[in-house]
Amino acid sequence: MRVAFHHIAYQPLAVCNALSMERLVATAGLAGLKPGAPVMDIGCAYGEVSIHLARAFNARVTAVELDPFMAEGAEARIKAAGLSDRVAVRQETSAAALAAQPPFDLIVAIGSTEPAGKGLREPAAVFAALAEHLTPGGALLWGDLFWKEEPPTPLRQLVETGGFYVSHDEWQAAARTAGLEIVSAEISGDPEWATYRTGMETAIAGWLDANPDHADAPSVAATASRVKMMFDFGAPYLGFGHYLFRKS
Repeated sequence: MRVAFHHIAYQPLAVCNALSMERLVATAGLAGLKPGAPVMDIGCAYGEVSIHLARAFNARVTAVELDPFMAEGAEARIKAAGLSDRVAVRQETSAAALAAQPPFDLIVAIGSTEPAGKGLREPAAVFAALAEHLTPGGALLWGDLFWKEEPPTPLRQLVETGGFYVSHDEWQAAARTAGLEIVSAEISGDPEWATYRTGMETAIAGWLDANPDHADAPSVAATASRVKMMFDFGAPYLGFGHYLFRKS
């Protein structure tokens, strides 16, 4: 299996985005989960968010990760945490995982790529599709980049190769259009951005130093350079928002 940038960069991160685990768990607490509540974590990466949700709320978590390397890593961390009875990893698309199971009390999608299905990117449509898989009163914990102001076209094209982003207010407007109540809407601060970026850059630098002759080193280095450039150039334009939306 080829080694990809995200396989390395995400290993040391509690949350694979500019968001602290403490803030994520606090926001999830607003969902009012009962012990044993069914939760889905879309794009679970190495499983840290799933582990923390299971511990904090005694929840039953379905951790969905399409990447086989990361899904295997998530299973290993979940087993090491002694939570295999409460956290189940599904190595498949979120659309397949959602379709195969009853509704959830909480769906978590933090920086997920097309979490409601392939090709579905328009925010209100994504939220409406995910809401179909929530129980009455269930909640969507959503986190993603937002545009603080209109970006230069090259930056938008670079950032939106893997997603579609709007402003902080527009994420909330899309949730209302989808029939969801806004319980919480917050913006990550500089320390969360610093933890995120430093964690990735340190992990990549360490791996490249240790594996200079690895066949995948050039592609990993190129991706790291592109990501750094994107965030350096995009700093005045990019924010990270995290929201809790409730289904009535």
